[in-house]
Amino acid sequence: MDIRRSSATSANQAIKKTTPKRGQGNAKWLGARVRPGAVVLVGGASLEHFRLRVAQSHLRNDLLPSFWSLAGVAATSTSFLTVPITVRDASRVPETNGIESVRFSEIDDATRYPNVAVVNFAEPSAPIVENVRRLMKQRSALDLPSLMLPWLAFMWGAGNKRNPLVEGGAMPSAALVQTAFGMAGIEMTPGLSSGSTCPEAIWQSALWWHDYYQKTANVSGARVATDQTATKRAPDERPKAIVPNGESCVRQKAAAVSDE
Repeated sequence: MDIRRSSATSANQAIKKTTPKRGQGNAKWLGARVRPGAVVLVGGASLEHFRLRVAQSHLRNDLLPSFWSLAGVAATSTSFLTVPITVRDASRVPETNGIESVRFSEIDDATRYPNVAVVNFAEPSAPIVENVRRLMKQRSALDLPSLMLPWLAFMWGAGNKRNPLVEGGAMPSAALVQTAFGMAGIEMTPGLSSGSTCPEAIWQSALWWHDYYQKTANVSGARVATDQTATKRAPDERPKAIVPNGESCVRQKAAAVSDE
């Protein structure tokens, strides 16, 4: 994989680590920290989530599994938009481009979803939600179902499919996030020159590319030419890159499958 290393000598101090309260679920933790347009990262402990976390080890110097298996964009204080690993209703995939609204209550169980994070990459960030909703109807801009199929085969061990990341295949949920921010002119993964974006790449960008975001913080987001809403938006209302800030709650550093 073609990866550029950041020149930063220390991690981004604006990404805080949270020690979770005993018995605290994810819904309350997320609800107290998200705002529309924030990036939500989730690390699960099911077999599917485990395989996705291990698959991203190629992006880490230590080759350890990622903390994360899913990425999305917060839509409200109680939900986020993402491309779930397991499809709840396959018949709706063509209509929604694979994008679903997931309530935080659905990932509240800290045993099944031990790791969560909220990272802000833009200000104002609410227009990013508009971009995600637009992608639900613009499959020509980002064909998420075509990205989903190789990952389903990989997770299920179907056929002889290798890790899609090393073959240049992005993880659908991360591709959604990257494209939504890209529509606003904000680069999500400056260290990854290929299309193999994934939750780990977003996380590493927030941690180690803060100097890059500092330099681009005053650059206005680019408009999508066909987007009438963005075209009419005043310059100060368009998303701009900021130095990433947020919080993470990591209960399971070593990827493992939970049977509970």
